[in-house]
Amino acid sequence: MAFSYAECLVLGLIHSGAEYGHEIDKTMEEMNIRLWTKTNRATIYQALKRIEKKGWVTVHIEKVGNMPDRKNYQLTKEGEEALRQMVSEGLASEDIVTFEYLVTIGWLEVLPKDDVIAKIAKRKSFVKEIIEQYDSSEIDDADIYIGRRANVKFLHSYYEMELEWLEWLTNELTS
Repeated sequence: MAFSYAECLVLGLIHSGAEYGHEIDKTMEEMNIRLWTKTNRATIYQALKRIEKKGWVTVHIEKVGNMPDRKNYQLTKEGEEALRQMVSEGLASEDIVTFEYLVTIGWLEVLPKDDVIAKIAKRKSFVKEIIEQYDSSEIDDADIYIGRRANVKFLHSYYEMELEWLEWLTNELTS
C-alpha cells in the first residue's frame, strides 16, 4: 500500500483524539509537528477530504453557537486498519532521508569565506532556537506516549548533531 504521510498524520491525530480540522491544526502546533514535517493547514484539509472519500472516517456536522457548521471526524474500522498499515509500512521504510540543505554545502567556494561563516552562524542560531523549542525532559517522561517521546528524542539528537557539525565546519573554515 503506497501511502501519504499527510493522511497518516491526520488519521493519527484523529486516533489521538482530535475531532475536527481546526483541532487537528491546533494539535500540530502544540506538538511542534511543523518542525519536522512540511504539513500546513491546506494539506490537512486536503487529506481530510481524501480520507473521507476513502471511507476511513465518518463525518458528523456539528453546530456550535453562531459559528459556521464544522465537520466532526471519527475513524472507521477501515480507517483504523489503514492507519495500522501506514505505520507498519512507514516503520519498515527503506526511504533515504534527504537533506536538501546539504546541496548548498557542496558549493561553499562560490561565496567569500567570511560570507559562508556568517551564513553558518545564522544557521547555528536557528538550530539553537529549534533545540530550545523541544522539551528534552519529555524523553524520559513515561506519562507521555512513546511515539511523542521517540520523535522528540530523534529531533533533539538530530539538531544537537547538526549543531556539532556546524561547529566543525566553522572550525574547518577558520583554521
